[in-house]
Amino acid sequence: MRIIDINERTHLLIKQLLYVWEDSVRAAHTFLSNTEIENIKKYIPKLLKNIPILIIAEKDNKIPVGFNGYI
Repeated sequence: MRIIDINERTHLLIKQLLYVWEDSVRAAHTFLSNTEIENIKKYIPKLLKNIPILIIAEKDNKIPVGFNGYI
């Protein structure tokens, strides 16, 4: 596993991070309904593209397993 600072945010990376986000939210935020998650999910790709500092954790096969963003 490695931790990297991401500058280029490809469509594939955003899609992969959206999957990580949704999986995490569904596991940790059981108080949210499916409708609420889907409504929030609409905003996540734009946020991932525009956050100034984006750091991801990826497996050896370059599949993201976590991320963090900073302003």
